[in-house]
Amino acid sequence: MTPDLKETAHAALCLTEAPYLKHYKRGRFRVWEGVAFVASELPGPGFNFAAVLRPSAPSLNELLPVARDFFADSAAGWGVLVEGNAGHPMEAELRARGWAVDEDEPAYVLPALDSIGTHPVPPDLTIRRAEGQVGADVYKALTAAAFQAPPEFADLMVPSVNFMFDPDIAIFIGSAGGIDVAAAAYSRAGSTAVLWGVATLEPYRGRGYGAAVSRAALAHAASQGCDNAALRSGPKSRQLYERIGFKYVCQHRTYAAPAGV
Repeated sequence: MTPDLKETAHAALCLTEAPYLKHYKRGRFRVWEGVAFVASELPGPGFNFAAVLRPSAPSLNELLPVARDFFADSAAGWGVLVEGNAGHPMEAELRARGWAVDEDEPAYVLPALDSIGTHPVPPDLTIRRAEGQVGADVYKALTAAAFQAPPEFADLMVPSVNFMFDPDIAIFIGSAGGIDVAAAAYSRAGSTAVLWGVATLEPYRGRGYGAAVSRAALAHAASQGCDNAALRSGPKSRQLYERIGFKYVCQHRTYAAPAGV
């Protein structure tokens, strides 16, 4: 995979401050010695991590005092994110000290948004942008059902109505037969659209709804000046994103900090 695509994934998904962080009371971002620190009210190492992706990075011993201070309020834990199996010294240190993998997600990049072209929307599907508190409530209910997540977690996906008015964030909803069945969202990281929150209710999967709503979100991102897109995928969604045109570039692997570290 070309270094440029990896750099796009690293920059958009880890090394650039996400616009949604400012909507969380404890959302924070810091860059220290090339390491990006991300903290959120969303729980766990997947949302609270130090991204060590640059070749010349601090050692684990150098990193730990800074990380302990930054993640002091992350009660549900934090982690260190690296590019998996890339030969980075940090991953070797983490393994040697017995840190366990918490998440191991493939990172994808769509090199050019204009490459997705036009695709017919399923005839029974209508797509709209979610707006205001009503749109936030629809999105939270839909994603909670699709991901089988507790309501309190869904509430954290959209922490306030101001989130819905952020010019660098957009959420789209797909409806079929009067039922809201699919969703997709993106946020801007420079000229890259970061696609996230793609969800389809289980009875409606396999009909092209998720792909259609994702394409609508990406088309909107292109109209707002984004050139490309990036995302991390769960195991069940890889084929969907590859059909849209996303290319696998690397693994973003997060090691959970052991208790008392």
